[in-house]
Amino acid sequence: MKQFKNQIPLILAILLYILIYFVRWQQEGWEIKLDLFPEFRAQLDKKISLLLPSPQAQLLSGIVLGEKKDLPFDFKLALRDTSTLHMVVVSGQNLSLLAVLLLKLSGFLTRKVAIVLTFLVIVGYVILTGGQIPVIRAALMALLAGLAQLFGRQNDGFWALVLVAAILLLINPAWISDLSFQLSFLATFGVIVVAPVLASYLKRWPPFLRENLSVTVGAQLAVFPVIVQNFHQLSLVSVPANLLTLWTIPYIMSWGLAMLILTAVSDLLARFIAVGLNLILTYFIYVVTFFASLPFAWEYVGEQVWIVWVGYYLVMGGMLLALNKTKE
Repeated sequence: MKQFKNQIPLILAILLYILIYFVRWQQEGWEIKLDLFPEFRAQLDKKISLLLPSPQAQLLSGIVLGEKKDLPFDFKLALRDTSTLHMVVVSGQNLSLLAVLLLKLSGFLTRKVAIVLTFLVIVGYVILTGGQIPVIRAALMALLAGLAQLFGRQNDGFWALVLVAAILLLINPAWISDLSFQLSFLATFGVIVVAPVLASYLKRWPPFLRENLSVTVGAQLAVFPVIVQNFHQLSLVSVPANLLTLWTIPYIMSWGLAMLILTAVSDLLARFIAVGLNLILTYFIYVVTFFASLPFAWEYVGEQVWIVWVGYYLVMGGMLLALNKTKE
């Protein structure tokens, strides 16, 4: 009874939020249209096209600039069939990985300097991609994920993530049905909540493999229902394909940003970085294409009733709680 009384303020707060949310839904929310520096972004896109071949150039523009470039049709299908499509656009997961990579510099710099550097890079990235709303949403979630991992406060990171998502949904309740919002939130949830639990059971594995496997599986488990429901197919090669490509994303983003900055300073240095970028982007394309070519790469899944996915997340939540309790 005492425990229930302690939960009363939380229950009342949730009920109040739901009421405000539905009021905002009736008001149709606030549709923000913010696209800063489109001409500057177009110039950077042209520079990428000059420094890299196709489709590597389109791939980098999508990841770094958030440009919706026309990738070759066959490669688009390969991304869909391997469940790696979410990697080639600006997403919470990609920005979270970049934030974590930058925050790990605290081993070489002071923690405060690493945090400030991460903040500046993410803000610069938001400006570079035009200040688009999906990018801002992803950036907020990514920064929280990175800080939570750095300080080992995954639980606090989860509640901070929920708080940011709740505030964003009050700005525009319709975003709850937006695919990019769903993927950003769920992928970031997978990085800061699911991945650490999985990593705690892989302590004997090499650190690089342990981190990549836990993040890959964590993110895939979190976004799985959304991808299946929207694309109506289940990728049977998503885990190995993501495992072999996910580690490249923070390097593609950081090297891509460095290359674009250097184009204003030294064309020779920019071309030097472009050589390395071309290699890693070609690797990404080869891995995705290879797994998509396998005869058992995916299976068709019809549209499911929403209650099926609610059950999925309830089961996943129960398993995470059980694993955490076992670990304790």
